[in-house]
Amino acid sequence: MDTAVDIDPDGNSIATQREMSTRKAHSLGADVVREFVEPGVSASTIEKRQAFQEMLTFLRENPDVRYVVVYARSRAFRNYIDAAITKRVLDKLDVRLVSAREDFGDGVYADAMEAVTDIFNDVQNRLSGEDIRIKLQHKAANGGTTGKAPLGYLNVRVEHEGRLMNTVQLDPVRAPLIRKAFELYATGEYGLERLEATMADLGLTARATGRFPERPVNYKWLHRMLSDRYYLGCIVYKGEVYAGRHEAIIDQALFDRVQDVIEFRSKSGQRDRVLQHYLKGALYCDRCERNERTSRLIYTEATNRWGNRYGYFLCRGRQDGDCDLPYLRVDTVEQAIVDEYSKLNLPATYITDVRQLIEGALGDEQRSTTELHAALSKKLTTLEAREDRLLDLLADDALPAAKVKEKLRKVQAERTAAQASLVTVTPARSSQQAQESYSTRWT
Repeated sequence: MDTAVDIDPDGNSIATQREMSTRKAHSLGADVVREFVEPGVSASTIEKRQAFQEMLTFLRENPDVRYVVVYARSRAFRNYIDAAITKRVLDKLDVRLVSAREDFGDGVYADAMEAVTDIFNDVQNRLSGEDIRIKLQHKAANGGTTGKAPLGYLNVRVEHEGRLMNTVQLDPVRAPLIRKAFELYATGEYGLERLEATMADLGLTARATGRFPERPVNYKWLHRMLSDRYYLGCIVYKGEVYAGRHEAIIDQALFDRVQDVIEFRSKSGQRDRVLQHYLKGALYCDRCERNERTSRLIYTEATNRWGNRYGYFLCRGRQDGDCDLPYLRVDTVEQAIVDEYSKLNLPATYITDVRQLIEGALGDEQRSTTELHAALSKKLTTLEAREDRLLDLLADDALPAAKVKEKLRKVQAERTAAQASLVTVTPARSSQQAQESYSTRWT
């Protein structure tokens, strides 16, 4: 698909098929009125092939079309059932399927030869598929990557003992950002939407492809990425996990913390949203418990008519009309928890143990915040330099003004977003200040 893309953007394979099919159409005295290209999915069934279905719709809407020309029957169909179904559909439309590489003529024997060819193509496809599966299994077991490397890695060719071989290397630009995404999410302070915006500000983008330009990574992509063991240095194939030969971006401890956050947020009644509270997901309704129901208390926030935001808890059963527990103000719930804990007989080491846990969590938070602040500041510096260069180009008429202005608008939009994020990220305070703050919150 990618061979000789400098000659034809569709690659050498599609270009060859196009040339041969066009030549065949001209030999039939036919004009090519429409071309349907479906690269990379020729082995799929006809129901799942969008371009194939578009072609059938085109034929129904254009009854003057007499031929459908394909490069080879094996490229059009990979199983004899699809071939038979398509032949029946085309016969009803009075359209003949013609292969540029195979010419069996007309009549009963020609139909029989086409059917035999389709059966052999089906057998060959199944044998090739089984062969590929066996080889991919062997490759995975030996730590090799069985497909395109995920975001944060690059598929490259390197020389090994005088021969070129395919391998995977870290993407020097995206790999650190991937690790940062894991670290931010592991804090529990970032929902997927906030993480998406933050990583876009830091410059995390998907690689450009033939279909899509370079673009920010959306929250759905991030959600899949956060559960991908490939970033641990593992290969997962057919449910089996193998040690990969590629370099890990994160360690097991960070991956486990992220999975804990994901599991916590996937519990019943818990949504991955930006709103956070230390009691979120930990409280249940007593009234529902007495009525033999289990209902979680949901944390949410509202804005009053004066623009002030306040938090409260409500019973999940209330939303379904099963419970009459009133809305509970957060400060009331927090005080009730404090009162309850004051009745507990805690061991003498409790305060020391909790303090150590808090200090550890605080250290991680401070480090992550400092790194995020530095990354955003660095990006602003880069954007300012890029803006200066564009302004120089605009003044020198080195490029078309419209093109330069469009690039300037994009840079200015990125800078505005980065500045907005920088305002929300406060550099880490001193350890003593932070400990005093946490002591106040937890006393």
